[in-house]
Amino acid sequence: MTLESNRMLGGIGALLIVTSSITSFLSLAQFFFPSLLIGVFGAPFGLLGLTGLILFMIAMKGFAVHYKDPSIFNNALYWILSSIIAGVVAVALSVAVVLSVLSRIIETIAPFTPTNPPTLSSVLDALRPLIGYFIPVGVVVFAIMVLSVVFIMRAFNRLADASGVRLFRTAGLLFLVGIALTGALGLLTVLLVFSGSIAISAVLPLTVVSGLVSFATWILVTIGFFRIKAPTSQAFPQPTSQAVASGAQVKYCPRCGAENLADAAYCTHCGQRF
Repeated sequence: MTLESNRMLGGIGALLIVTSSITSFLSLAQFFFPSLLIGVFGAPFGLLGLTGLILFMIAMKGFAVHYKDPSIFNNALYWILSSIIAGVVAVALSVAVVLSVLSRIIETIAPFTPTNPPTLSSVLDALRPLIGYFIPVGVVVFAIMVLSVVFIMRAFNRLADASGVRLFRTAGLLFLVGIALTGALGLLTVLLVFSGSIAISAVLPLTVVSGLVSFATWILVTIGFFRIKAPTSQAFPQPTSQAVASGAQVKYCPRCGAENLADAAYCTHCGQRF
């Protein structure tokens, strides 16, 4: 695959992921307008996000090959794997916690009857005292997610160095801001719920904040991909055999070891910026 095809795949993939971020706003709209059944659009947007992620990873693999830097793809792959692990751990620990307090949950919802049907808000509020059991789950999952963010930051930093597009570094930093903001909001939410200041059902609107950060991050990634340009032939002056033979000063690329003129701005072999 060429550099042009990689940048197109990456840009389209990132744009699809941007589109899938709209699900956070749909969830918020569903919360305020439950009769609109906006949530049915979640599955199509999720499919778009999955497609975008596949295209993104294909592009990262292509860039890793083009720039001869396997860490670009490897770190992106570790990001996905650790995110999947975080999801699996979250589900497994949540199920374990629910089973351990199942008797208390049954006692809590027992007062609800056909004449007094439960609503989502009333059930969540009734289960408020049990939220403390899920705090360890949140801590473990948050720690894994922080690790996954470190991987994607490394991938984007390496891509920024190789391509010369500094916007990827900014995107990586936004990933870190997003996970830090999610952790801070999660802690604040737990404290507010415990104190009775807000209902558990009111937590849903807070998810739009992390959605906004993700939306902005992937927009930057999309722009970054489309800013990648193939080095022009003028940018890579080839050292002539006469110049080398006459003792002209040369320097060697730190990445691939190719020989270049001393005043070259880019490597003649791999395109590395000096």
